[in-house]
Amino acid sequence: MKWGMLALVSLGFVAMTVNWFNIAAGFGPLADEFGLSVPSLAPLISVFVAAYGLLHIPGGFLATRWGLRRVLVLGLAVEGAGALLSVTAQNLAQLMVWRALCGAGASVFAAVGIAAVSVWFTGRHHTLALGISSAAFSVGTALGLYVWGDIGAATSWRTALSTGGALALAAALVCGLFFRVPEGADALDGVRISRVALRRTLTDREIWLYGIAFFGAYGAYLTGSQIIAGYGEDRGLSGGAVGAAAFLIGIAGVPGSIAAGRLAERVRSTRTLFVAGAVLESLFLLMLPLCGPTAFWIAAFGIGFMFNFTFAVWQTVPGGSARIEPEHLGTAVGLMLTVSAVGGFVLPWAFGLLADGPGYPVAWTVMGMTGIVTALVALAARRPVGGTTDVHSPAPIPVRSTESG
Repeated sequence: MKWGMLALVSLGFVAMTVNWFNIAAGFGPLADEFGLSVPSLAPLISVFVAAYGLLHIPGGFLATRWGLRRVLVLGLAVEGAGALLSVTAQNLAQLMVWRALCGAGASVFAAVGIAAVSVWFTGRHHTLALGISSAAFSVGTALGLYVWGDIGAATSWRTALSTGGALALAAALVCGLFFRVPEGADALDGVRISRVALRRTLTDREIWLYGIAFFGAYGAYLTGSQIIAGYGEDRGLSGGAVGAAAFLIGIAGVPGSIAAGRLAERVRSTRTLFVAGAVLESLFLLMLPLCGPTAFWIAAFGIGFMFNFTFAVWQTVPGGSARIEPEHLGTAVGLMLTVSAVGGFVLPWAFGLLADGPGYPVAWTVMGMTGIVTALVALAARRPVGGTTDVHSPAPIPVRSTESG
């Protein structure tokens, strides 16, 4: 049954990320309609991620109080509604409002979705399952950047966004009908929030360290994946090279996530995998301004592969080394995502300023160096993420007292 639950949550991640990244596929038509340059549309990325970062922790609270299934549905439904309302925008300011609503829904779903996978896969296959859900994130990214670009080209950016919104609402309906929590884990259907457990979750050292460590790699990927097509066009690269890069930066996360899931269960300290992955992603970002048409897609593939490799390892922290109670996993994941999402807000905004000012090479250099510097914070973590001792010692989900106080 756990693999069926993983499939449901993965469907939700596909829908969530389609509605996150498909806006970038419409940057060209949007720039023409609103009379703006492509870098000037970067705030659309920042406003989504700002809302996305703000509601991770409240989403975790809601999951503890209302239960995982209800909050999974709520997140997808709100994101879908925001996407449908986006088609009514007549200017950039209006579009930013609806993109913020999309980000709010995605925020709630993302933290709870990772928790929903973790509670079904304690011990063995924990990293692999999270790698698969991360691969679904990548599939949605690729669809949003590439397939939804074709939809928009054949119709309009408004039709493309409304189609994505309908997908999110359909995924919400499927999760509502079929998602269940593990037998004997009644606390995951909703309980009163324990202040003691909540305080322990929000002050966990590992959660904070890995949240900060992912700041640069996370924000740089969100910038690069949505700007790379417009950047390639501004450089005068062929449509084939630009299209391949836009597709590969998303779809490369599928093998990257699965590779992380398999490898992390076979090494003693996956903390090293996390740092190595974040640094390698940053090096590929630094390569972009140096790449000609032939190598452009290689750098894009490397960025997508290494980001999702790192992301799959990173997701194991709350249910692995941090040892957070199952009913508070959504809050722990939410805290990590919130800290990292600051990078997802700041770096696209900074990229837009730098690209319009000193130019693209400086902007890409800042992205890459920020990713390297922040990744090194993970070296201060006391314990490795996952490792062989966790993988081969599966434990049942405990049912803890969660009364207030």
